[in-house]
Amino acid sequence: MKFLLVTDLDNTLVGDDEATQVFNQRLQSQRSQICLVYATGRSYASTCELIAQKQLLAPDYLIAGVGSEIYQDGTLDLDWAEYLSQDWDKMAIASLAQQFSQLKPQSLKEQNPWKISYCLEPAAENSSIVQTLQQKLTESRLPGQIIFSSNRDVDILPQTSNKGNALTYLQKRLQIPSDATLVCGDSGNDINMFEQDVRGVIVANAMSELLEWHRECGTENHYLAGSACAWGIMEGMAYFWEF
Repeated sequence: MKFLLVTDLDNTLVGDDEATQVFNQRLQSQRSQICLVYATGRSYASTCELIAQKQLLAPDYLIAGVGSEIYQDGTLDLDWAEYLSQDWDKMAIASLAQQFSQLKPQSLKEQNPWKISYCLEPAAENSSIVQTLQQKLTESRLPGQIIFSSNRDVDILPQTSNKGNALTYLQKRLQIPSDATLVCGDSGNDINMFEQDVRGVIVANAMSELLEWHRECGTENHYLAGSACAWGIMEGMAYFWEF
């Protein structure tokens, strides 16, 4: 049976170089059994730079831009792109977001046709700003969702998009069952992966937003690792799959 391993990059697979190297070696020996997917908030170009810099294994698929793009061998999945484009009015949403002076646009390379990305200065009131923005979107009848993570990153996506939905799309395409699918992450933009019908590993260095979600919503399908970064991924693979 084929296994599907979907992992976030920053502070999950990447963050401890020794752990990443050991992960690469272990996975290489099981490569024929595992379909490897990286799911990241980074843009496609930024992800490719990180893969080269950290000498990561080449993934079978890449979920970039918090689920707003899917790539296979460098080629954009046009079916996913078309699906996300339905009812998505990027210009209208960007115009509405401009009303919030606290939102600072991220660099142009972090934007794409299906994602608008901003930064907030870390502050206690940030969650209320995000809630107000979501309320404005709803009132304006603009289908869109906000992914807020690290108390600073604000990504606005089509209603149908996020890492979790992209993962489910690939899971169905590859016909890999839930008990053979493992997701790994550390922050708020990973939560919707853990909300799918899959197994999940939360690394020990996870951010408070994900740990809080785990306390409130975690099930027996979610494993909180005792180890950080890629050590935690390997711990979870041993726990769920005996790898």
